[in-house]
Amino acid sequence: MERDHWSEAIREWVEAHREEAVELAAALVQIPSVNHPPHGDEADMQRFVARWLQETGASVDLYLLDDVPNLKEHPAYMAGRVYRNRPNVAGSFWGGSGRSLLFSGHADTVYEGHEAWKYPPFGGEVHDGYLYGRGAYDMKGGMAAAMMAVKCLHALNAPIAGKVHIESVVDEEHGGANGSLAGRLRGLQADMAIIPEPSNMRLYTAHLGGGIWKATFEGKSGIGFSGEELVSALDAAVEFAAMLKAFREYRWDTMIAHPLWEGKRKPEVTLLSLHSGDGSRELQEKLPATGELNFWIESYPGVSGEEVLDELWAYFEAHLHHYPTLAQCRPQIKPLIRYLSGSEMRRDSGTDSFLRIVASTGERVLEAPIASPEGAPFACDGFMFNLYSSTPAIILGPGGANAHAADERLDLESYHRLILWYAEIIMDWCGMTHMKGGVG
Repeated sequence: MERDHWSEAIREWVEAHREEAVELAAALVQIPSVNHPPHGDEADMQRFVARWLQETGASVDLYLLDDVPNLKEHPAYMAGRVYRNRPNVAGSFWGGSGRSLLFSGHADTVYEGHEAWKYPPFGGEVHDGYLYGRGAYDMKGGMAAAMMAVKCLHALNAPIAGKVHIESVVDEEHGGANGSLAGRLRGLQADMAIIPEPSNMRLYTAHLGGGIWKATFEGKSGIGFSGEELVSALDAAVEFAAMLKAFREYRWDTMIAHPLWEGKRKPEVTLLSLHSGDGSRELQEKLPATGELNFWIESYPGVSGEEVLDELWAYFEAHLHHYPTLAQCRPQIKPLIRYLSGSEMRRDSGTDSFLRIVASTGERVLEAPIASPEGAPFACDGFMFNLYSSTPAIILGPGGANAHAADERLDLESYHRLILWYAEIIMDWCGMTHMKGGVG
């Protein structure tokens, strides 16, 4: 069969199995797999994926992170997480002389939150072209697309010349990434990897880094009946919040733009939470003695968490005279998660060839030019590939909205097109035996 005929066969199969594809994505959403450090509830999701992969023809590896040699000794390992009953799963299809490809995604999600949802967070309901639920967009939809793309080619008996892997890891959210590291140390490598994080069908060859820190404040409490000198920890925390917002503007004005983010969203400094005083009492009758402020800071690839904090402290000392309470009540700052390093896929003849294939197949599927690669506006576990393995990774996933928020949703039209796109990438990157007009 010639190449164009394979494309037509794939289109017909995906169109005939649209309902099945939605049912798969919905089934993943309906299995809660919330990460609540140091634990997580990914087990049911992972066993579902393992069964599905095996039934679809894969050789499957289901393993616990604690059984991976040298994981905890690795410099990129983050201690403090518990991995009992939280297995990674990987399925492998085909194999031969062709190039290999790995789809790697995370099974865990953030929790559903306390905001009001219009549709149940684990209902997997479809409304007006969207699949709703926690993880639908980040990133069960992308994983389901990879699974359906492989099932399509397997059902069509496509003679794929290289090996294709689908990996579902635990503990990516909340600064985890140990699951992805375990996969690399387990020996699952490939010529290229695709991370199906929600990219809205854009091609990301790099991603931001980021980390969460906690600033704590110790003031002098009371109401000063006898003229005591009091210091409000709440005022200090509020001033520090204002300083962080000014620090964000300073960074934007002074940092050298990275070409992959030129004209795009700049690395953020984000306030996450602020607590002060006795939270068990509604009425506070004195200046609060304590305060806590959690914040997130992003950076381009090549910047470490230590460098981020050094930059913040230098700004703090240089501008402290603008913040009188903060000068009396200096913060203690500690990290709450590992710093997720930003990373960029290496560029060489192999990765350039892959990017050309991704672009050409994308144009075929989307019937529109594919924009040049850019940097992802988020942090993820891609650095475990680009910095700690021989497998370069790109990010390519579906459209949708409300990641980590109420009414998270997957755009189903982009999901179906992504299945097509992934299948086309597999054919042209891994190659097909006995095919005329192949790209290879």
